Amino acid sequence: MITGYVLAALTGICFGIQGAYSKGLAQRVSPVVLTWAVFTFAIPIILPLVIIEGIPLIKWKGFLLAACTSAGINVIAWNLFFKALRVSSLAHTMPFTAFTPIFIIPIAWVLLNELPDIWGVLGIILIIAGAYGIHLNSLNLLQPFKQLFYNTGTRYMLIVSTIWSVSATVEKVAVLDSSPSFYALFFHCLMALIYLVIVMFKEKNLIRCSRNEIKGFLVLGVISGFLILFQFTALKYLLVSYVIAIKRAGVLVSVFFGIMFYSEKHPIKNIFCTGLMVTGVFLIVW
Repeated sequence: MITGYVLAALTGICFGIQGAYSKGLAQRVSPVVLTWAVFTFAIPIILPLVIIEGIPLIKWKGFLLAACTSAGINVIAWNLFFKALRVSSLAHTMPFTAFTPIFIIPIAWVLLNELPDIWGVLGIILIIAGAYGIHLNSLNLLQPFKQLFYNTGTRYMLIVSTIWSVSATVEKVAVLDSSPSFYALFFHCLMALIYLVIVMFKEKNLIRCSRNEIKGFLVLGVISGFLILFQFTALKYLLVSYVIAIKRAGVLVSVFFGIMFYSEKHPIKNIFCTGLMVTGVFLIVW
């Protein structure tokens, strides 16, 4: 059990570092190239785990349908993820991935007739309160509601959270019909291939860009690869909801790095409000 929590904590740390490190790259590299890189350069980190575990028994029909559905919608999500990091601060982007559990609730209600208990409702209130506080910079109490939708980075990340709430559901099917490591490798290879085609059409200087940013891409690949390894290994010891909640806690790392390395404003307020949102996630999934 302790091993699971340690691995989940490492997953959260990697998630936070991934966001902060990607923001630096996003200032120099287009979102489509960065999306291609994050999947391509993580493959060598994931591949050894599949080799060690071996190819599982795969239920191909359900697996391919779920994996292709997830890839199809994540083509949009990951591009918007990096666009958000490019145009807005870490404090106005990364914490809003905490909205994913909220967006999962109506899906669970429609498909499973599940509704949150009192702790889940409290968690929703904390997430909304934290989001409100992050955008509260004046005595105008209506300003945060406007900023939630008019701040480009926040708006993009809310769309990403919505998409991830859907993909999380279908990805569970893909993992159950194969194995966590095999699905991770398949998904990364599929996304790398899709984005290679997109990049070839949209970017004419991929080779030059890759040569100039090769060190950055390699570091990002290592971070992303280990994130996946830690996350899927943690799933052997803990419930999925626990692992994802601890992973989302990594946004605190992103906000802290935003203060340290990008000189983002209102540090105390942003850390406190992000903490409220993370607490809300834990209340929902627990």
